[in-house]
Amino acid sequence: MRTRWLVVMVVVAGCTDAPAPDGRLSSEGLYADLAAKTISKDAIELRPAYPLWSDGAEKRRWIMLPPNTTIDTSDMDHWQVPIGTKLFKEFALGGRRIETRMIERVGATDYRFSPFVWCPDEAEAMLTMDGATDVLNTGHDVPSGETCESCHRGEPGTVLGVSAVQLSAMLDELPLSQPPLRTFPIANPVLGMLHANCGHCHSDGGIAAVIDLRLRLSIHDAGLPQEQTAPYLSMVGVPLTNWRADGITERVVPGDPAASGLYYRMSQRGTGAQMPPLATEVTDDVARRQLWDWIARL
Repeated sequence: MRTRWLVVMVVVAGCTDAPAPDGRLSSEGLYADLAAKTISKDAIELRPAYPLWSDGAEKRRWIMLPPNTTIDTSDMDHWQVPIGTKLFKEFALGGRRIETRMIERVGATDYRFSPFVWCPDEAEAMLTMDGATDVLNTGHDVPSGETCESCHRGEPGTVLGVSAVQLSAMLDELPLSQPPLRTFPIANPVLGMLHANCGHCHSDGGIAAVIDLRLRLSIHDAGLPQEQTAPYLSMVGVPLTNWRADGITERVVPGDPAASGLYYRMSQRGTGAQMPPLATEVTDDVARRQLWDWIARL
C-alpha cells in the first residue's frame, strides 16, 4: 500500500510542478493543442480490426511518421516503422483520459516505451516509467516501461497492431513502401480476437514460442477456411502440453467449451492459470461468449 500511494503522489506533483517540458506528453508532438485536445495533423489515427482487451477501457491510437518516410512492408507479416516513428495509445474510462502509452523507434533495434499518466484535470499527462496502480481511483493499472517491452519483444518490428491483418481496412490510408494488391479478411472474428490478445506471445518469436500453440495470424491465413489456418490447426483437438487442470486435457475440444483449456484459461483472473497473464484484471465477457459459442459449434 505504501508503494501505491508513493506512485500517485509523484504523478500528482508532476502535474502541478514540473517546470520543464521533459516528461510531459505535450512535448511528444501528438497534440497540436493539448488544452483543446486537438490532435496534430501529422498523426494518423489507427483502427485495428481486432483490438486488444484492456479491461473495458476505451482506446484511441495514432501513428506519427517522420516526414517523407513510409512503413516498410517488404515482409507483409511483419511491418517495420522507420526510425523516428512515434505511436500512441490513449486509454479512457467513462470518457475520462487515464493513460497514454507511447512507443518511439529511436534506432535500428532500440525503442522507447513511455507510459504517461493523465493529471486529474487532464491538463497534462506525465511520464511514469515505473507504472502506477489504481490510477485516479479507477482501478486502472499502468504498466511500467519494462513491462510494456516484455509484451512487444516477440514481434520482429516490435510494434503490435500495425500489420497487414490488423490494418487491412486502412491500406489506402497509410504510407506503405509496397501497398498490397488485396486485403486480408479472416474467416472468423474469434481467430482475430485470439490473434490480438494472445498472438504476440504465442508466435514463432514470442515468449511462449516453446509451446507449439500459434495464435498469431499470417496473411497466409487470410481468406482460408478456418480449418486450414495455423491457429486452428495448433489448438483444435490438440492435447495440452505445459499446463494441466482437472478434467481438461486439450486446448480446444470441439463441441465442449467447458473442457477446453483455452476457454478455461481465458476465464481466469488472479491465478496462475490466467491468460493473458499480464495487463488485465477483468475478464472480457463478450470475447468469452464468442469463444464459447465458436467451440460449441465446432
